Amino acid sequence: MKLISNSAIVTGAAQGIGKGIAERLMREGTHVLLFGRTQSTLDATAEELNRVAEGRARAVPFAGDVTQAKDVARGIEFAERELGLPGILVNNAGTVTMSLLVDLEEDTFDQVMTVNLKGPFLFMKAFARALLQAKKPGAVVNISSLAQLGMTEGMAHYCASKAGLAHLSRVAALELGRHGIRVNVVAPGVILTPLVENAGFVERMRGEFLARTPLGKPCGLPSDIASAVAYLCSEDSSWITGETISVDGGNHLRGMQNYWAGMNPPG
Repeated sequence: MKLISNSAIVTGAAQGIGKGIAERLMREGTHVLLFGRTQSTLDATAEELNRVAEGRARAVPFAGDVTQAKDVARGIEFAERELGLPGILVNNAGTVTMSLLVDLEEDTFDQVMTVNLKGPFLFMKAFARALLQAKKPGAVVNISSLAQLGMTEGMAHYCASKAGLAHLSRVAALELGRHGIRVNVVAPGVILTPLVENAGFVERMRGEFLARTPLGKPCGLPSDIASAVAYLCSEDSSWITGETISVDGGNHLRGMQNYWAGMNPPG
């Protein structure tokens, strides 16, 4: 597989899905700027990925906030200086909380919408401007969720943010396509990351996950998402834009399970 650029930015890259995506892009020979919030964690991840890559590509860490335009601009400038103008952007950073609508705090709603929707907007805007100025093509992959298609109690704000991200991505694909910039979405189901594993999420709802997933396992792995991202950033997908790939074992075919009930059993 040949990626369209030898330089990329991955947000939320310190662990979990973002780390898996960065590792896969590096395996394909693309240098990656690891954008995240905590410098020490990013440093450790960069060291690990550089060791695994064995010289095929380089990871450089950058600590910043995806919701701050100045941090986004500095991150892109740093990537260009260290790795060359990035032609690939993966908006993976996100956050999630659970609360019934009647109990949902305004600050919590704002935080989820800001990270999950404003962050990708800021990065796509700055990334596209840099490519337009250089007259270069590019590829954006926004990491959404099964929640962009389905609903579950206790996650109104999260579902709304991911549905918004899907529509934002389609409009971006319309506007940027004429400039050779493709914009697509990968929508994961439940993926086994340290956060999910430590919360015991899969163990509590294993039976329902299995019942709703045609491919017959409760969750996927970061590498499953990374494979879809790599494809959408490759020359093999040069005629694809404005599309969503669901990477959830077919879970979307039956709709979302009730996460709220699964995590908050009565009694």
